Amino acid sequence: MATGLVNGTDLILRVGGTSSNDHPIAFATSCSLEISMDEIDQTNKDSAGYKSIIGGLRSWSVSSDALYQNEAESSRTGFIELWDKIENRTKVYVELSVTGASSGDSNKYYHGEAYVTSLSVNGGTEDQATYSVSLTGSGALTEADAA
Repeated sequence: MATGLVNGTDLILRVGGTSSNDHPIAFATSCSLEISMDEIDQTNKDSAGYKSIIGGLRSWSVSSDALYQNEAESSRTGFIELWDKIENRTKVYVELSVTGASSGDSNKYYHGEAYVTSLSVNGGTEDQATYSVSLTGSGALTEADAA
């Protein structure tokens, strides 16, 4: 039996001005982290007909889907707070972590600075209103041990 597997409900995206005032995305239903690296083509006549690459620039982004609430909450980051960040072009602190993780569990979390680059709200007939947010990293994404 595998150990160390994480229930997706326990994966939390937190956003704030600094690491000391970050809050979870309010009423989140999902979150994700994507890390990518550009390819620099090194293909040449000695590549035997195969593409050859080296690593280039790395980038990262996080996103979340959540239930829409039309009011601010002091203990959570919601649509209104994210709207302010994109409207004012404000860089934010982002952390993706596991709820209740401790160093004894060998858990890692990931953090860095990012900008809100996309924010949308959706509402279907007789359906729960939702919103989606995407944040693009500015600088390094750091892996750290859970405290």
